[in-house]
Amino acid sequence: MKKRSNIYISIASLLAGGILYVLFRENSYLGKLFAQCTVIIRLKALTSPLDSDLSKFHLPDFLWGLSLGCSLQAALDMKGYGILICGFVPFLCGALWECMQFFGIIPGTGDYWDIVSYFLAGAICIIINLKERKE
Repeated sequence: MKKRSNIYISIASLLAGGILYVLFRENSYLGKLFAQCTVIIRLKALTSPLDSDLSKFHLPDFLWGLSLGCSLQAALDMKGYGILICGFVPFLCGALWECMQFFGIIPGTGDYWDIVSYFLAGAICIIINLKERKE
């Protein structure tokens, strides 16, 4: 059952992060791609009170980091220190990504709150998997 719950968490987190990105980041590639979709237009109108820096920038990164950690755990079925590694990878990847943005290696805005989001995602992934491992 453990592997299945990681897959569900991974898919749900990936989809939720993508939906937030499409709804609140109109200037992005995905935002422009779906901007004229009537369902997206209606969802944007309904969710406009939720439009904040948290839902626009940090929450999608958190959800994608959680998705990465849980999908690694589902694919590799790690035990012991492996669970820590699966939680550390999203933090490491996210931190590297943000640093490359900060130093202008790749386009974007390097933000330390995004690094905190990736750290929290990795920590929650570890907590979920350690708790399930004990059960």
